[in-house]
Amino acid sequence: MAEYGAEQMSAGFRAMNMLAGFVRRGGRPAAVAPTIPLRAGEKQYGWLPVTVDRGRRRIAVITNLRLIVGEEYPLWAITRVRPVPGEWSVALEFRGREPIVLGGPWVPWLSVVICAELYGTAWPPVFVPSQRTRRGAVAACPVRRTV
Repeated sequence: MAEYGAEQMSAGFRAMNMLAGFVRRGGRPAAVAPTIPLRAGEKQYGWLPVTVDRGRRRIAVITNLRLIVGEEYPLWAITRVRPVPGEWSVALEFRGREPIVLGGPWVPWLSVVICAELYGTAWPPVFVPSQRTRRGAVAACPVRRTV
């Protein structure tokens, strides 16, 4: 992320946190003035610089119906949203298309917008398998006790 300034990284992170909190409280992303022709019932949420597949730099446009990054990706075709920890990136998997990885200071915000539209939550759903317990095992306490 060396091509982005610290102020952009900070602004993108703050925007992501504010939007995530708003979505957790039941809010929705706010529409902005469109920069592209919109379809009936479509709202544009923003446009931002991204790096596609760790190489090409593009402008991404996000609406309530599609993601446009050079190519157009309908939001309904996204099958998985996977944040890439520590890289300001997200991997998106699609029905019938190759996955893409988007990176940049505003990509965490973009990820929250996509999740809000797809799942109604700030983050992608996660399946956490229940822990197996062995007979006679003692559950670990999250608070360390000293004896």
